[in-house]
Amino acid sequence: MSLDRKALQERLLESFRIEAGERLGVLADTLANWRQTGAGGDSVESLFREVHSLKGAARAVGLKSIERLCHAWESLLGAARGGLLELTAERVELCRHALHMVQQLHQGKDLETGVSELLCERLENAARGEVVELPVSAPARASPPQDPETVRVATRRLDNLLFHSETLLQHKLEAQALSRRLREHVTAFEPQRGKRLLGAGSLKRLHAQLEELPLASRDALKGLLDYLNWSQAQLDRLHFESIQLAKAGQHLGQGLTQLSDAHVSELQAVLLLAGSSLMEGLPAMVQDLASQSDKRVELRLKGTDLQIDKRILDELRTVLTHLLRNAVDHGLESPQRREASGKPAVGVIQVELLQESADRFELRVQDDGDGISAASLRAKAVAAGLLNQEQAETLDEAESQRLIFRSGLSTSALITDLSGRGLGMAIVQEVVERLGGRIELESSPGLGTCFHLHLPLSLSTFRAVIVRNAERTFAVPALAVERCMRLPNGAVKNLESRPSLVLDGLVLPVWTLTDVLGLSAPTSRDAELTLLLLKVRGERFVLLVDELLGDQEITVKSLGRQLLRVRNLLGATLLGDGQLVPILHPGDLYRSALDVGAGSLQRSDGEALTSVAQRLLIAEDSFTSRGLLKAILEGAGYQVTTANDGLEAWNALKQGAFDLLVSDVEMPRMDGFTLTERIRADRDLAGLPVVLVTALHSAEDRARGLEVGASAYLVKSGFEQDSLLDAIRRLI
Repeated sequence: MSLDRKALQERLLESFRIEAGERLGVLADTLANWRQTGAGGDSVESLFREVHSLKGAARAVGLKSIERLCHAWESLLGAARGGLLELTAERVELCRHALHMVQQLHQGKDLETGVSELLCERLENAARGEVVELPVSAPARASPPQDPETVRVATRRLDNLLFHSETLLQHKLEAQALSRRLREHVTAFEPQRGKRLLGAGSLKRLHAQLEELPLASRDALKGLLDYLNWSQAQLDRLHFESIQLAKAGQHLGQGLTQLSDAHVSELQAVLLLAGSSLMEGLPAMVQDLASQSDKRVELRLKGTDLQIDKRILDELRTVLTHLLRNAVDHGLESPQRREASGKPAVGVIQVELLQESADRFELRVQDDGDGISAASLRAKAVAAGLLNQEQAETLDEAESQRLIFRSGLSTSALITDLSGRGLGMAIVQEVVERLGGRIELESSPGLGTCFHLHLPLSLSTFRAVIVRNAERTFAVPALAVERCMRLPNGAVKNLESRPSLVLDGLVLPVWTLTDVLGLSAPTSRDAELTLLLLKVRGERFVLLVDELLGDQEITVKSLGRQLLRVRNLLGATLLGDGQLVPILHPGDLYRSALDVGAGSLQRSDGEALTSVAQRLLIAEDSFTSRGLLKAILEGAGYQVTTANDGLEAWNALKQGAFDLLVSDVEMPRMDGFTLTERIRADRDLAGLPVVLVTALHSAEDRARGLEVGASAYLVKSGFEQDSLLDAIRRLI
């Protein structure tokens, strides 16, 4: 799209007019005080800073006359600030003339030719200590700011107000909880009232029969009956007071609810800005980047009316800058390459804001460039020492593309002033996670790349899943939770030598939240398991917790300056009952889980597996197939070990004893045919049963399997688990 520089300039000038009006008011007040009390050290420093800031603002919008005048004025104040000269009454008056002229220029008034330059010269001369002649005309009084209905407030001030409003919110929740308890208190009197009515007749009869009793018994019983009457009167009074307190509590709770909701809503509205503020300056920046890299780019902006928390927008400026630099520098091709591949010479980058729900939105940055080369990223990761060759070969396309988020890895062929240092995308991911969001990547070779940033609309509140684990309560950001599940205990099995869950055809690792957080209390495994499926940085994993308490809107409170960054924690929140609950950091949870390894689940399952006498080895390069085979065989009661390929299986056979081998045929480093040949040629392993499970179904392949000595040959296309188990039972 064409760059509307005129509209951009108008917006910048409007911002300058507001800022300059406020600064000129401060300057006028300070100079007025100088005429009465003289120029003091602190006030000189303050005035110098105001003039310096005004000069910078004028330079940013291209107002050269104001910039030049402020520069000369700054020279005079700088000399006084440095103790090189004294601000005499004449020099103070010269400052007032400078203020008057800046005010006139700010208001757009036309000045006589040379008047501004003459005052600049006098200010420079005064800065050198020379005696200067004051202008004849006296300066006018300072004009008030141009927009008196608008107040500029520092964001930190608004943050403080929002913090107090969140405290009010907490009092609202406590009042609501108190109101509920008071209503319950009133209800607790009902059984007593019912029993009183039932016993009223008996008490009347006892009173009537008092005269018939002996004197000693009569006095004792009369005292007891009087006490019962007094107690009932007291209970009636307490019941009446509890009803009044419940009504007052309900009224207080409703009032605080209305006040708190309105207060929080208004303050959050103050902090909400249109997404267009995030986009300001982007067209110019993209065109400058395109010029530097000899490319042609069209930037499309959509959804800019969406209202988002200003603090989130401020954080996203750096994120968006990194994404656009990457898109221009090594996402889009040169015009010549694009035309050669049948694309338009002008590349397209689209930035779009979309509202996902009442409290979430998506920032989508998409280009139609060359896409991300998974093979190139794997090679660079190996060259940078981030992965070894074997690890790189096991990564699929999506896993390889996510390597761009690793610090120190870049897709750029060389380091430029635009990109290539391999830090940008790591910074992007860190910022998104710090805001309680997540980032997803889509890329197709030759078609382009799209980044999906899913974020909360407000920084102060977002939705969270509340769980209890090891007698502690935690909050997990709902953006990271894909599913909450209750499954039978047997659903979690030892696959790939670690606890895993097979879900929708995927083998997902499982950890207990107790192990991940390093808590001392063990997690008990009941008949049913409570599981959270999380997605972090494109990786899915499962957390086992003791109890799911529900989900709710929470307010985020920082941990304070002393605990600015604590592993596994985003912050804390207060629940309605006053309980302080930690908010867990999904990205940290995944990193901590990887450090834990198998954890206590593996140990508990391992104890049960040691009793199985027959040991099987699976050789399969596909993670999913390997996991499913392991689940089938372990479900049948076998003890199973896995290998990623034929060579790893051969090493395992030489180091341990196994009763049978289940192997794929097509594997890296050593295929199933070669592995079977080696087994038959080995004196110690020659009698080992070998079952080949493969997609190769031709007659030649079957003949080759028999030739190398396979005990059974099962085709995956017609594969059923019963046929595999039957074959194994016949062979061992």
